[in-house]
Order: sequence, then C-alpha cells, then structure tokens
Amino acid sequence: MRRYEPVFYIAPAFIVLAIILFYPLGYSLYLSFHNWTLRDFRQGVPFVGLKQYINLFSNPEFLNAIRITFIFVIAAIVLEFILGMALALLLNHDLKGKGIIRSFILLPMMCTNVVVGLTWRLLLNYDYGLVNYLLSVVGLPRLEWLSKPALAMPAVIMVDVWNTTSFVALLLLAGLQALPDEPYEAARIDGASWWQQFRYLTLPLLRQTILVALLWRFIDTFRIFDVVYLLTAGGPARATETVSIYVYRYGFQSFNLSFASAASYIMILIMLVIAAVLARLIGRQD
Repeated sequence: MRRYEPVFYIAPAFIVLAIILFYPLGYSLYLSFHNWTLRDFRQGVPFVGLKQYINLFSNPEFLNAIRITFIFVIAAIVLEFILGMALALLLNHDLKGKGIIRSFILLPMMCTNVVVGLTWRLLLNYDYGLVNYLLSVVGLPRLEWLSKPALAMPAVIMVDVWNTTSFVALLLLAGLQALPDEPYEAARIDGASWWQQFRYLTLPLLRQTILVALLWRFIDTFRIFDVVYLLTAGGPARATETVSIYVYRYGFQSFNLSFASAASYIMILIMLVIAAVLARLIGRQD
C-alpha cells in the first residue's frame, strides 16, 4: 500500500490539471465537428463532420492568415538567430563590463508581452511617437508604422526581434560556454581562420543548442497573439492577421466557436508537425 502512497499526494494536482487542460481541449475538438454559433446554439449543436475544416481551407482569409503567420515566424526567427548568435559570440569573449552588458541585453526579457506591445505602440505612434520624432530630427519623413500595410508587418517583426533576441542569445551563449577547448586549439595550430573555426567547429558543435533555440522560438512565435493584437489587432487590411488573431476574431467577436475551434486545431497540427521534425533533428547523432 505504501508503494502507492505518492499517488495520493500528486493525484489532486493531476486532477486539477486534467480539468483545466484536457476538458477545454476535448470540448473544442468536439465543437470543431459540430455547428455552434451564438445565434442558434439553443436549437441544438448538430454534427457536421469535417465541414468546418473543409470550409477553412476554402476560406481565403484563413489561408492568408497562415501565410502571414509563416512570414512572421520565418522572418523573426532568422533575425533573432543572426543577432542572437552575434551577441552570444560577443559575450563569450572576455570584455570589460561583460556582466553589465549582459544585464542590459536581458532587460527586454523582463517585460511582459502586454507592456512590450503597449510601449512600442506608443513609440511607433505617427504623431507623438519617439521613433518618428527621431526620424524628423535627422531630416527623414515620418512613417505610418502601424497603419500602413507595407510597414505594419516589418514593425511587428521588429518588436518581436527586440523582445526575444536576448533569449536566443542567452541559450546560444550557454551552449558556447559548454564547448570543449581542444578542437579550437588544434584548429589554431593548423592555421584555421576565425571564419573556418566558426563554420567547421562552432556551428556543428552547437547544432543541438541551435535546434533547441529554434524549436522554442518557433512554438512561441507561431502562437503569438498579445503583442500583435496590441500593436495592430491584425490590421491594417489584415496585413498582420496571424492564425491566433484569426481564431480570436471568429471565436470571440463573431462567436462562431465551431469554426474557431477547427482553425485552432489546424494551428496545433501545424505546430506539432514542425516541432516533431525539429525534435527529431535534436535527437539525431551525426
């Protein structure tokens, strides 16, 4: 009996987690195969099979949301990796005041996404924003960062890069500091340049850390909602409407919960497939 005693201690926590996590997931999956709308749910929730999923892939707005999401994810992750790697390589050297520099770099991580979104919304304001003021000081025209479709997506990407590059840099720095010194000493004796050491030693040895950083950032970026919603709410002209914003619009503005649930599960499926590929690459040993 004492063998099962720990089960009684942890069972309440698991029951609470199951209620909080699995019930909403199961009910939303149920809704995705039925027709639930605010107007007629009292008359019943009829089973419609795969109709919601078929309608999704024939809906140009949903396809546009997927395209916008992948543009945002790829652009943000590429920039964050390049800048994060540069910062990690810089901080991996003995610099004066390295601790202070590291503290300043990590400051964006300490801000919540709501604070980041509201702050940058003020900074990018056309009339009163600091960014446009600095542009006018150097003689450049003011830009409609958040109200012009051509600039809204670069602005949102810029905010996400500012917010999370420090996280990528921290992960890569931890990986760099764990690398062995012997291969680098041998490479220097053989006359390898800095670029050759980085290309043929650092990147291969850092491969799993890079994949972990990419996996973490992909999951976090693909489901992003709060920063984008606070900056643009998916506009202008749906130029920044990610899948999360699309689901919010149908679920909590149009109250078409079945359609929103189906879109959510398509989003989850895409995330699971790509995350599984990255996780498999992490586990591979060359």
